[in-house]
Amino acid sequence: MDTTDNTMKIRAPRTDSSQGSQKTNQASGDARANSSLSKSTATGSDMVTFTATAAEMLKLGESLANIPDIDNSRVDTIKASIAEGSYQIDPDKIVDSLLSIERDLT
Repeated sequence: MDTTDNTMKIRAPRTDSSQGSQKTNQASGDARANSSLSKSTATGSDMVTFTATAAEMLKLGESLANIPDIDNSRVDTIKASIAEGSYQIDPDKIVDSLLSIERDLT
């Protein structure tokens, strides 16, 4: 029987002097970028203008947010027809819909 050593060897982290200086330079660069950003936003007068289409899309999005996800009256109607035993299931329609979705995905 052949035995193999499956132990994991963990090395100590590298302590190159270049790694530390890169981190220091990056941190100081980030600080400079943040300070220049705050200066430009404090004194700048940037303006955003939406096109008519974008404004209309925003309004439509707000309108859609107010429409409920579930049509409770339709759910109640289906529940009632299931309880009465009058709900008809059309397997061909279900298959056609599933195949249509599959075609759209490929």
